[in-house]
Amino acid sequence: MHFRAIVRVSILSLGLAAPAVAATPFQGPSVALAQATTEALLVEPPPQSGQVVITEFMKDPSSVSDARGEWIEVYNALPWRVNLEGWVLSDDSGATHVISTGGAGLRMAPGAYLVLGNNSDPALNGGVQVDYVWSSFSLSNGADQIVLSRADGTLVDRVAYDDGVLWPDLAGRSISLKLVARDVVMNDDPANWCHSSSAISATNADLGTPRRDNDACP
Repeated sequence: MHFRAIVRVSILSLGLAAPAVAATPFQGPSVALAQATTEALLVEPPPQSGQVVITEFMKDPSSVSDARGEWIEVYNALPWRVNLEGWVLSDDSGATHVISTGGAGLRMAPGAYLVLGNNSDPALNGGVQVDYVWSSFSLSNGADQIVLSRADGTLVDRVAYDDGVLWPDLAGRSISLKLVARDVVMNDDPANWCHSSSAISATNADLGTPRRDNDACP
């Protein structure tokens, strides 16, 4: 005889009413996991797809004005070429620039870097080789965001830096990501960023490594 049956007989023998036992449907591990996953999807922000990773940026150059010397370096983390034509560069304030080359494409080889900037003339921008020039966009010297999205709105990568509270914040030095952290989740952490330590060029005392592997962080 099962234990529940024994308890029921004992209660009846005493002349007491047996308590009602609520029936609870069995939920296996797969059902519970599915429910937990569904609940997480309802509260978590859209994931960063991560085809291209933001790895370095110069928000406050010293050798030239901000209007000439701001730039962003991105890295192709995929094993095949990526075309950034039609992708969108933006921030949370509403500044938006659609990457357009008139249909010619802006392609990155696997494992390659590409530099987006506000001026493509090395004689004016501090000696930086810029692959693409943006407009209607800028990098604040205070807190700001760098958001890269595909043409269909898919979020590729987002970096939100502050005004020197947790993030590096010295003028004339780019902010660079550790090589081991070239990932769209790891680059959300300010602890994985540091100031560059190499001169951009022989004629520019500002520090940065556009289109090259970043300096090692201390």
